[in-house]
Amino acid sequence: MCRNEKFVIVITLILTQTNALNVALENKYENINRLETVELNSSMDNVENIMNRADNAFDAFNNNDTLKKSGTEECVGDAEFCNMTREDYIEMLNEYIYPQTYEWILIGTHTAVFVMGLVGNALVCVAVYRNHTMRTVTNYFIVNLAVADFMVILFCLPPTVLWDVTETWFLGKALCKILLYFQSVSVTVSVLTLTFISVDRWYAICFPLKFKSTTRRAKIAILVIWANSLLFNSPELVVLTTVKSVPLRFELEYLVQCMATWSSQSDLVWHIIKVVFIYTIPLMLMTVAYYQIVRVLWKSEKIPGQAETIKLAPAEQTQLRSRRKAAKMLVAVVIMFAVCYFPVHLLSVLRYTVDMEQNDAITFLALVSHVLCYANSAINPLIYNFMSGKFRREFRRSFCCSASPIRENFTTLTHLTTSKTKRPCDLVTFECRTPAHYKSVCSSSLVGNGYRNNCLR
Repeated sequence: MCRNEKFVIVITLILTQTNALNVALENKYENINRLETVELNSSMDNVENIMNRADNAFDAFNNNDTLKKSGTEECVGDAEFCNMTREDYIEMLNEYIYPQTYEWILIGTHTAVFVMGLVGNALVCVAVYRNHTMRTVTNYFIVNLAVADFMVILFCLPPTVLWDVTETWFLGKALCKILLYFQSVSVTVSVLTLTFISVDRWYAICFPLKFKSTTRRAKIAILVIWANSLLFNSPELVVLTTVKSVPLRFELEYLVQCMATWSSQSDLVWHIIKVVFIYTIPLMLMTVAYYQIVRVLWKSEKIPGQAETIKLAPAEQTQLRSRRKAAKMLVAVVIMFAVCYFPVHLLSVLRYTVDMEQNDAITFLALVSHVLCYANSAINPLIYNFMSGKFRREFRRSFCCSASPIRENFTTLTHLTTSKTKRPCDLVTFECRTPAHYKSVCSSSLVGNGYRNNCLR
């Protein structure tokens, strides 16, 4: 065999072995890929099975009906808990929601506020209704404030106390919407009424010659206050509902909360809007108004609006003292409102902006803030009683049924005229120590080039 033939044979053998090796390698790679695919599919199946089992376990935990049907088979915990009957489970929940010592103190405080608030605000309305001389613009607003406070005390205080103590809203979805909505409406009415009073008094005292406020305008303003309050709080009618805060083993109405269904971010925005428009801005307006009122009433011994500073007559001094007393009373009402509603607004915002741990201290502060809100509705009549002689006399009249009735003021109207104005001035009668004694005062003071008759109000 020649050299060339040997060379061809060697090359042929090499190529044959190379092809065989390539085929073997391809088969090996195919087997490896097939094995990897099988293993991957198997792993995915295992993961999917695990996730399905987890979903089933989660659904079983959250589905109260499932727990109810399956009994203790799905229960996770010690044997004593899992073997509880429905009656034992309810007894355990009753022990949990039973009031503690400090909660009994809060219940007693709320009871006192409830009685004082209902009686006091009812007396305010009765006093203005029975005494026609008290039907002034300011007193119309005060009656509107008393009506709002009466609604808060009557419709909102009892269910809120029950809710705070038991951590459960027992009154259902419909009352969840209605009661909390009207509570917000009543608070808004109170704030807007206090704001209108401050603006009315500011205009009457700082600009007396331009002041034209009437009871008719006051009634229209009250209607506007209620309409705006109902409209402003209308979103709560939509978003408020009842939600179970904790899954229970049985279908029970325990630990149910009345809360908004929108997101926590939306709830934060809503609370900020309420703090700004129903607390901060009105409080700033009232502060500015009463600052100017106090400055005008206390800066000199003259009736606001007169061109010159002259020595006041006794009647004018009486008028000035009366206005100062009214200003003090209204300032006290505003201060009590600011103090009583500050904690609840602060906690409402901090709940979403600061990571506060839910402990007994925070719970106690929340309960105290609720007490202060309701106490504000009961304090206002006490302020009227201590700082207003007319309200105090009418309150006594309501309680002292055996006493002789107080005669109506304005029993005699006399018209006085001057040579300049030819305008009548009605005599205003003032009650003395006994109903049988009255006196009337009417004075004239120099204004510009003419005279003006000042009848005491």
